Amino acid sequence: MKPILLKVDVAPEQSFKVRKNVNPLFYNQWHYHPELELTFIQKGSGIRFVGDNIGNFREGDLILLGANLPHFWRSDEEGADKEQAQSCQALVVQFLPDFWGSPFMNLPELAVVKELFQKAKRGIRITGETQEEVSGLMQALNTVSGLERILLLLRILQTIAYSAQTDFLCSSGFHSSLSEAETKRMADIHTYTLANFASKIRLEEIAALVHLTPNAFCRYFKSHTRKTYSQFLLEIRVGHACKLLMEGKLPVGQICLESGFQNFSNFNRYFKAITRLTPQQYQRLHRPG
Repeated sequence: MKPILLKVDVAPEQSFKVRKNVNPLFYNQWHYHPELELTFIQKGSGIRFVGDNIGNFREGDLILLGANLPHFWRSDEEGADKEQAQSCQALVVQFLPDFWGSPFMNLPELAVVKELFQKAKRGIRITGETQEEVSGLMQALNTVSGLERILLLLRILQTIAYSAQTDFLCSSGFHSSLSEAETKRMADIHTYTLANFASKIRLEEIAALVHLTPNAFCRYFKSHTRKTYSQFLLEIRVGHACKLLMEGKLPVGQICLESGFQNFSNFNRYFKAITRLTPQQYQRLHRPG
């Protein structure tokens, strides 16, 4: 599953990067980089791909991604004008695993941080009080300079490493192949699916898009994602339905159709298979206010 290698530029006077993203799409392309990445969503919502995981993101989400873990974030505001786009914001910290030098990282006191870096290869979602503490530290990190930057980052990593309020995103068996030949193919599959999931997508058309026969496409997709294309498509459709249910603006029947399901019985069955709740139960659980 080949993403694009993204170059992360760091100022000469700094050893790692802290930036605020104001962008309707964030980075709307399947990519990876050797830096770990800690992202706090300050405003906005959308869909997030990390390795073999698909999920919705919204304000308050905090995600730690390991080195070279392929990912991308796509805001719900695709196509929004510049004024609307200001409502989609994230605070991002990016740093190499050994930016402070191998001797420092090999200190016995840093063992818990090294273990965290290994766990982050599956992507980590941080919740609860830990999310509140770390997001506050990240905002402070964006305002300081000099040695205090290093100390704050170390405190952030310590807080996450010792917390039980974390969940893995990727499956335990996920392994990313970085073959150069797969870059455009996987990006095209993602882009086409996101643009057309509300309609019926035939296997023949998605396979033809990447110049494969249907059988070859099925083998290719499953070998690189550990799931069938049908499952991938269902997860995107159910994820979109979850977002609409949380917003509470549309009736469930309309959400069924806008998420790409042809009938309500299939919608109920697949939604419950993925979320373990019916659409109505999910909406009651996540109703605004």
